[in-house]
Amino acid sequence: MVGRRVLTELKRRGLPAAGASRTSERRLDWTDTSNWPRVLEGVSGIFVVTPVGMALGHRVSAFLERAAEAGVERAVVMAAMGTEHAPSDSDQRAAEFKAKELFGRVTVLRPNWLFQDFTEGTFAGLARSRNGRLELPVKRRTEISFVDARDVASAAVESLVGDHGGKEYTLTGPQPLTVGNVVRWTRGTDSPVWRFKPVDESRFYFRATDSGWGDRYTDTLNERFAAAVRGRAAEVTDDVRAALGREPIPLARFARESTL
Repeated sequence: MVGRRVLTELKRRGLPAAGASRTSERRLDWTDTSNWPRVLEGVSGIFVVTPVGMALGHRVSAFLERAAEAGVERAVVMAAMGTEHAPSDSDQRAAEFKAKELFGRVTVLRPNWLFQDFTEGTFAGLARSRNGRLELPVKRRTEISFVDARDVASAAVESLVGDHGGKEYTLTGPQPLTVGNVVRWTRGTDSPVWRFKPVDESRFYFRATDSGWGDRYTDTLNERFAAAVRGRAAEVTDDVRAALGREPIPLARFARESTL
């Protein structure tokens, strides 16, 4: 979700940019190093999103090493809110450390859960498989400072083109919200989520893996939800303002602009 928006914004500014993934024209597969030289040819800056719960941290680190060897000077690495507290050998934390080791100008982005998870991301996929019911292992009162993917993408672009080397941004929305709050605001937009039901971790695990999600990915999400239940996802930071010079996009605007 974020990478596509980063690419769109760079092109809108008239800057040379190309996306690389398993499905893009410039193909990037973390498990296949054969085309990495082509991916990195002529590249001076990179935006890297470390896959969650896929045991690919060592592959991402290897790619970063190859990028440094190819002459890349600037790296923006996106993880998730709270990654700074993760073990040093966890996938996302290891990628952060590797980027800081290799590049002269590094910016780390750690966004909270995204509003767009309800319309095109993780939550949307779960709700579609349950006829509009979103089942998550959080309490009705659990608060999360959801952030708009457009703010995250804008922070990535500014980090690529501006003077943000050495910065670490924890990106949040302007207020903590419950999942139920967001569902009420986005119901009737292009979100497939119509209602929210709290479930325990084991039920979430069963539903998610039954939908085709991998065990490790689901376990990682359960860990993030558990952190949210403990109150660790409710913090509101000033980092969107620090990166962009403006306030983060609020839920009301997101809902209004997501209406069909």
